[in-house]
Amino acid sequence: MLVVAPALMLLAWQLSHIFEQSVEDRVHDELENHLNQLIARVRPAADGTLKLSGHLSDPRFNVPLSGVYWQVNDGDKPLLRSRSLWDSALAITADMPQRGGVHEYVLKGPRGESLFALVRGVWLDEPAAKASAGKGKSHRYIFTVAVDHGEISVAVGRFNRQLYLGLAILALILLTAIIAQIVWGLRPLDRLRRHLERIRHGERHALSVPDVEELAPLINELNALLQAQEKTIEEARARAANLAHGMKTPLAVLGARARDLKRRGLQEDAADIEEQIRQLSRHIEHELARSKIHGGHAASTPQTPVAEVLHSIIRALKPLNDELDWHLEVASDMTLPMEKGDLMELAGNLLENAAKWAGTRIVVQCYTDVHARPCLVVEDDGPGVPREKYDTILKRGARLDERVHGNGLGLSIVDDIVNSYGYSLHFFPSEMGGLGVCVIFARNGGHPA
Repeated sequence: MLVVAPALMLLAWQLSHIFEQSVEDRVHDELENHLNQLIARVRPAADGTLKLSGHLSDPRFNVPLSGVYWQVNDGDKPLLRSRSLWDSALAITADMPQRGGVHEYVLKGPRGESLFALVRGVWLDEPAAKASAGKGKSHRYIFTVAVDHGEISVAVGRFNRQLYLGLAILALILLTAIIAQIVWGLRPLDRLRRHLERIRHGERHALSVPDVEELAPLINELNALLQAQEKTIEEARARAANLAHGMKTPLAVLGARARDLKRRGLQEDAADIEEQIRQLSRHIEHELARSKIHGGHAASTPQTPVAEVLHSIIRALKPLNDELDWHLEVASDMTLPMEKGDLMELAGNLLENAAKWAGTRIVVQCYTDVHARPCLVVEDDGPGVPREKYDTILKRGARLDERVHGNGLGLSIVDDIVNSYGYSLHFFPSEMGGLGVCVIFARNGGHPA
């Protein structure tokens, strides 16, 4: 539209100017014709005056104030004039017809209107009486014909109204065509965007063949990119798992050597080796857990029913402590945007951590908050964690109480899973006295509502 609008405005100005010039040229030709008729009909009389023989072809010269006028001057003095001038005269001066020929002027009419006038100086033979008196054989008279310029303005204004209406219709047609071109032309790209969104949400795994042939190379390249990304992620995950598994055997040999050193009485050396083995084992377990994470970098993020996952984890944890009261609040049809294995790993670590520290009660809730973000909340009635220690419990291998069995990897793995999807993890003091954990399943989810 930045191109079309100025172009139409330029076209409107050009057509209006051309039409106005055409009208003025035609009026000029018409006035020049009247001027020639006037010159042909004016003759000097025997008494020294000028006489008009017959009427001009345009009857408007005989209608008072009709807007078409003629006048003949001797210098500044009017000699003859059309009846249409009534009792007025045109302001003609002797210096107007310069160097002969026809000259255009804008004069003031009998009603104060603007007149488009043609002025010409003409030499006429003097009557014989004047010639004998020594007045000369010829004399210059000034002939003038004029028309109301308003007629030109009316014609141009009428044309401009029709022109602007036509161009407005043309602009509307062009605007409609442009909008249609944008809407229909970009619709395949919008479908492509929706398909990519469905792939990201796990509803499909590849882009379909487009209706527009020109988009086929783009679709093929995107599908190849998605497949290559999936393959690269699977290969990286397999390599990490193979590396972690490969280190287990050497660590087992080192453990046996440490026990052998103990039997020989080298307690201090054995303790140093066992400490290094424990640290390496913790790293291996952490990497094995990370290798299982599909994360949000895959080509798609499936929607996993959460009720089934939570029920299965709670059933597995109940035998470990029959005294715990598990309270689960989740809709049967609710889903979370996470791969099922990752969700089981995340929820399993959260619930297992709560079961270790809870006194008698654990509350698990899964709902959609006021910002339409899916949330998973786990609370317990255990001793809780001071706010200043929230960052500490996310560190790999960190344990606030060494008396409780564990390797300190649970919440660290949860944090890895959440970060891999771009979601957010928050801790808060539970109303039951223990620790509350909230996972918001939305990218850049912020804080809980």
